[in-house]
Amino acid sequence: MKNKLKIIAVLQSRMGSSRLPNKALLKLNGKPAILRMVDRIKEAKTIKEIWLATGKSKINNKLENCFSNTKIKVFRGDDDDVLSRFVEISKIAKADIIIRLTGDCPLIDPKIIDETVELLINRKADYASNILKRKFPDGLDVEVFTKKTLLETGEFAEAGFSREHVTTYMHGLHKKKYRKGDFKKASLEYTSDFSHLRWTLDEEKDHIFLDKIYKNLPANASWQDIVSYLIKYPLLQLNNNIVAPNEGARDLSALNFDKYKISNSYFERSIKTVPLGSQTFSKSYIQWPKGVAPLFIDRAQGAKVIDIDGNHYVDYIMGLLPIVLGYCDEDVDQAAISQIMKGTIFSMPSSLEAELAEKLVEIIPSAEMVRFGKNGSDVTTASIRLARAYTDRDLVAVSGYHGWHDWYIGSTSRNIGVPKKVQSLTHKFNFNDADSLHSLFKKFPNKFAAVILEPAGLVKTDISALKRIRELCTSNGVVLIFDEIISGFRINIGGAQKEYGVTPDLSCFGKAMANGYPLSAIVGSKKIMTFMEEIFFSSTFGGENVSLAASLATIKKIEDNKVILKTKNYGDILIKELNNICIKEGVDKYIKISNLNWWPKILISNPPIGEELFVSLLRQEFISAGLLIGSTFNLCFSHRNKGVLELTMKGFRTAIKNIKFFVSSKNPSEYLKGDLIQKTFKVR
Repeated sequence: MKNKLKIIAVLQSRMGSSRLPNKALLKLNGKPAILRMVDRIKEAKTIKEIWLATGKSKINNKLENCFSNTKIKVFRGDDDDVLSRFVEISKIAKADIIIRLTGDCPLIDPKIIDETVELLINRKADYASNILKRKFPDGLDVEVFTKKTLLETGEFAEAGFSREHVTTYMHGLHKKKYRKGDFKKASLEYTSDFSHLRWTLDEEKDHIFLDKIYKNLPANASWQDIVSYLIKYPLLQLNNNIVAPNEGARDLSALNFDKYKISNSYFERSIKTVPLGSQTFSKSYIQWPKGVAPLFIDRAQGAKVIDIDGNHYVDYIMGLLPIVLGYCDEDVDQAAISQIMKGTIFSMPSSLEAELAEKLVEIIPSAEMVRFGKNGSDVTTASIRLARAYTDRDLVAVSGYHGWHDWYIGSTSRNIGVPKKVQSLTHKFNFNDADSLHSLFKKFPNKFAAVILEPAGLVKTDISALKRIRELCTSNGVVLIFDEIISGFRINIGGAQKEYGVTPDLSCFGKAMANGYPLSAIVGSKKIMTFMEEIFFSSTFGGENVSLAASLATIKKIEDNKVILKTKNYGDILIKELNNICIKEGVDKYIKISNLNWWPKILISNPPIGEELFVSLLRQEFISAGLLIGSTFNLCFSHRNKGVLELTMKGFRTAIKNIKFFVSSKNPSEYLKGDLIQKTFKVR
């Protein structure tokens, strides 16, 4: 097509994305995404000039520098009024037609660009686009408009959303909320509907997907070529296709904007049919300042989660510790998906049961035989039944948290519903205090079947005390059980028993052993484990294949990548940096981070205000700063990903500054915008 019109492409981009920081410079098969996109734009035949439109903030300096050795023209304007950048560029360039492209579309197709330009000219339209009636994949968005249309929009578009998103006044898709112009529009539509496909770059899942496309297809592959490839490999698209199209287009500046509107509304629905609105106390609303906190998560990737309102967070809860590699780990999920295709459960055992059992025997000192469950309570309860069968005794000594079943929970403040006779069979002793256990043995001689404890936790383990407990159990004929539901696959691949050189008779593992797939294991000496053939410990889903496959993949990745060592190293850095922030802000007298690199804890000591209010304010401010943190930092391998530490430090610093201001005010409680948090019960 020949014409005398000057047609320019304006590529808008910025570095300040909260959902995926620095996304424009993320590498796609070794080259920054924004440059990948420019390479494809250059293939369009209608474009005379390409401009980059970015903001004046220093954060965008790196973006401008990326174009220093190119012929791309760079314009830096108002950070919030993106529309004004387009107006200024159109005047400087003396453009007749402007093509608007956004930097989150690295698979932009040059043919679609040319077809949209031709559509505008042939129809003598003011505005043409493929977004009016979507038929193309999300991420191939092209908008073309005349200079006259742009100038009118620049004059009449409302402040806020309409100027940030540039073309709101032109296309009128949000006409019920925002003013729209009277323009002649033309819609570019494909014959088939591919709008369900997501090819945009807005969060970590997208980056993984796009990087694979560039690694497996030519850099100039057409969008039809990409569709053909995805038909051949459908699982590739599946991971990021769960994200709603244009989720980022929210008017955050609106006076009535509620970050948690969907979450709070869904809670009112959920609480009608789900007691507590959650299956787990520690995941429920009582742990958060309800009203100004997310209550439901929609999806996750790596070390980040996104709530059902679309808010993004760096997550330090990790599903209550099952996630040791990171959410949606590719290798683990691929193993799970492959097994799903073969079958989730059979009428007889699969070979995976023996394969995983053999692996656990190889890496865990106490393991000679293995049985599987689905959660921690399954196997801790099995261990107690085994110990009672083996010793023909009834009493149990406990130190730690060991699950929800009657034998243990009856010893806590949550003992309602547990018979008094059952409660009387369980006795507590103090962690790191062998003398307190010895006193129980003397008070009830030859009565204890088992001692169960968490060998590693939030308090540093006294190894000499642990060794003495081992000796006391041996000399008194008591089965020693290590509850390694938390410490297993975190402190050491073989658990705390491997770390400390103390071997129990039975051990319980779970949580991290399958990176979030439901699986637990009881392991132990053959002389005790053979009693499994006599007691009744049997479940339909104990040998469920998907979780077994996931566990084998998880353990392999932990070993191959030195995951535990590298995650501990991250823990050391995190502890140092966050404690430095506390010191710098002068709050270290009442808040600091413990020195356990595999499981750091927020230590709160004599805060200037009531602890319940203090913790509620702290969690409120963490959430506001994009951090999901409870009382501990539950670490995973993906916390080492680029940018995560920086986001954590930035959010932590903001939260601590606010807390410092709140506690020094006359009425700190007025700064709590949600409900006070509630305690479940304290164990550790």
